[in-house]
Amino acid sequence: MAQSLFEVVKQSVTTIAAAEHYGIEVNRSGMAKCPFHSDQSPSLKLNNEYYYCFGCGATGDVIDFVARLFQLSNKDAAEKIAADFGLQYDNHVPYVLPKRTATAAQIQKQRERYTFGVLVRYHRQLQEWLEMYSPESPEQEIDPRYVEAIHQKDYVEYLMDTILSGDPEEKTSICAERNPDIRKIVHRLSQLSNENKQLKDESLSR
Repeated sequence: MAQSLFEVVKQSVTTIAAAEHYGIEVNRSGMAKCPFHSDQSPSLKLNNEYYYCFGCGATGDVIDFVARLFQLSNKDAAEKIAADFGLQYDNHVPYVLPKRTATAAQIQKQRERYTFGVLVRYHRQLQEWLEMYSPESPEQEIDPRYVEAIHQKDYVEYLMDTILSGDPEEKTSICAERNPDIRKIVHRLSQLSNENKQLKDESLSR
């Protein structure tokens, strides 16, 4: 069965391979200096399927990476990867996955993507709080959101790093449906969303 451009690229080229091909040095831990912001030390984490920058929050798969790197559309980025890596594909016949029951491995990948997405959202919020509420003097009262960011940021980064490059058992443990830490983060994000909605409604009613 013929495969589409996007399927061929994602199945054939890892995010790490693309980064290295386009001149980005990736160390043994899968870390590199992020090309999307002024990065003094490696803050970009890559694995075979996607990437995440702990500095600027950039994230996505191999096509997203090349699109952002060269300021291309996703289609143009996929075509560039295919050309640069000599990939063959049929652009006229769409690739249709056969209907089948999801395997345990597929379910685990779905859980990893979901959990990673939750952590990315929370990490961005923590980073924003660190920048917005950092005390300007020792006498200034410390905002509780700044305290939360200080306490949680390193742990959230550890969880994200484990999903990206940890061993299968660690990933399964973190992404388990009833993992209490992830459930707390989901609850916290929901709480923040409700608070923001309430503030918006109050502002509109004035």
